[in-house]
Amino acid sequence: MSKEQDATASGATTGETPQEQPPVETHSETIARLNGEAAKLKHELLLARADFENARRRIEKQKQDELKYSALPLARDLAVVLDNLELALNHAAQDDPMRQGVAMVLDGMMKTLAKFNIERIQAKGTKFNPSLHEALLVTSDINQPDDMVVSEGRAGYLLHDRLIRPAGVIVNRHPHQAEEAPADGPKSPE
Repeated sequence: MSKEQDATASGATTGETPQEQPPVETHSETIARLNGEAAKLKHELLLARADFENARRRIEKQKQDELKYSALPLARDLAVVLDNLELALNHAAQDDPMRQGVAMVLDGMMKTLAKFNIERIQAKGTKFNPSLHEALLVTSDINQPDDMVVSEGRAGYLLHDRLIRPAGVIVNRHPHQAEEAPADGPKSPE
């Protein structure tokens, strides 16, 4: 082969530089590279599987909570009906024959609601809890403990552990002496 043919074959006449060939990987280097890629893919697969399991558990918990608390809107509406039955019972005369019927209906409703884990909050005689009680009034009786619920104005209800409606209560609060501050304000050093 002449020098011209050799130069043409190498691309010297066209102005191109000869391309460098990539280094040839040895068999052990290829195995090491493929093992690294396999380990990376296995790690990504494990992460994807964990994400999928977490999503599946979260969706399952949401479905269980939806089922568990599905009666919440009905319970909120029934709380008003229970209030009206209690008002009718409290305002009926002792000898009124309707009083016994209203009491039976109220008792039957409370038993039915208990089957569905709807419970009345027992407020009177307990310490005021802002998570369960709504203070309607505050009274001051030194014979009663401080922050004690002395009366219930409106019943509160729970569905399992979730608040349907807080109990409207009257809370006893002892008068607290405010720390006396100087009338002129803080004095500056002279």
